[in-house]
Amino acid sequence: MKRNIISILLVLITLNSFAQKKQEYSIELTSHFSSKETLPFWMVSNKHGSVPNSNNGMVIFGIQKAIENTSSKNWQFGYGAQFTGGITKENDVMINQLYTSIRYKKIQLDLGVKHNATIFEGLSSSNGNIAESGNSRSLPGYNIQLTEYIKLPFAKKWLTFKGQYGDYLMNDPRYIDKTRLHKKSLFFKALLNEKWHLTAGLTHYAQWAGSGNTGENPPRNIKDYLRVISGKSGGENAIDNEKINALGNHIGSYLLQGTYKGITKNIHFYYSHPFEDRSGREFTNWRDGIYGLFIDFKETSAVVSHLLTEFTYTKHMSGSTTGFKNEKGELVQKSGRDNYFNNSVYRSGWTYFGNGISSPYFTTREMDSNGFTEGFKDNRFMAFNIGVKGLIKTIEYKAILSHTTYIGWFDNEYDPKLTQFSGYIECKLPSIKKLPIDIILGSSFDTGTYRPVNVGGFISLRKTGLF
Repeated sequence: MKRNIISILLVLITLNSFAQKKQEYSIELTSHFSSKETLPFWMVSNKHGSVPNSNNGMVIFGIQKAIENTSSKNWQFGYGAQFTGGITKENDVMINQLYTSIRYKKIQLDLGVKHNATIFEGLSSSNGNIAESGNSRSLPGYNIQLTEYIKLPFAKKWLTFKGQYGDYLMNDPRYIDKTRLHKKSLFFKALLNEKWHLTAGLTHYAQWAGSGNTGENPPRNIKDYLRVISGKSGGENAIDNEKINALGNHIGSYLLQGTYKGITKNIHFYYSHPFEDRSGREFTNWRDGIYGLFIDFKETSAVVSHLLTEFTYTKHMSGSTTGFKNEKGELVQKSGRDNYFNNSVYRSGWTYFGNGISSPYFTTREMDSNGFTEGFKDNRFMAFNIGVKGLIKTIEYKAILSHTTYIGWFDNEYDPKLTQFSGYIECKLPSIKKLPIDIILGSSFDTGTYRPVNVGGFISLRKTGLF
């Protein structure tokens, strides 16, 4: 709670000053259960780290005042708070979200802990971004963003841009305590014709600063921050290879997306590509990434209203060669074996409270006795998933099926390869007039050679309204 005190104060100020109409609340009672001690893969993945990986009962309470999507107001204010109380092996209260938002025209500032917006109806395995899904808790910090694409003066209507800039604190138990995270993104949208547009851009993340629980003390002053955001080397006060390489642990993803907007359907083709060093930035590992197709049939009452297919591939990693000797017998470094989302200095890697921030197919190591997670044990795989959403008579449903093949590390690959087939379905039952709550039922399963064969289910009772 102490680590979130600033966010709490900001939310309270917003509540007292701007609480008016159109405030939403939700109260939910939910229980998850399975045939094993742990829950099936999709029952805990992409739940913002809020579902404990064991049989449980939870109470979730949330309030929100959303910012309206309107250009008629110059200034708008919003807030949100969501808390989970769990009855599990370790009973706990968790802050899911706690934030305040201020928007002036097309610029918005978010302060606190806030989830990223969910796209593709929640059917994507990684929310369309291989580097940042909804798999872990959201981090406390600030984020400044453009809420709409802005026209470039020289391009008239055919080229627009959008971006964001933020900094966060990784306040979980880590090998480098209180690691800071910098994030920025820039995207361009090209209007090809009335129906087609192309989006391209990148998101850059950098872990830096903090104090090492095992003796490392990365640089942390303002000059170091400027080195981090510009990707410069660390200099003499840096540790390990950061003296010659970029200061901090740099991670990123490119996005290339084509969108068709038709009368009866919208179609999105997208490719999300990971990079961590020069080879990734220059697409030496171009094979790796998420290849996706999402279709919105524009009929919410159809049996299939939304359909998604994705293929995720991370086997290449810029090749297996890490170096070779030249004619003089000198070792020449060659970028390979990128080892996505692991790092020798920031040993907890691209994780937060034990969950991967990236696609949930990346499998984290078990926590040690100090509660530290040492990055990922399996980051080379091929995965295919299909997601469907629709309405069967009066029952709303969402379903996901996935198949994953884990390759193992170079020179020590699994033989035979380990496979995993997982499924998930949830159904929202029609409202009952005398019972003013929503009832959501769901089931999930795992089978294969990678995780235990498992089947589970959940039930949620949810009440929402305005006050």
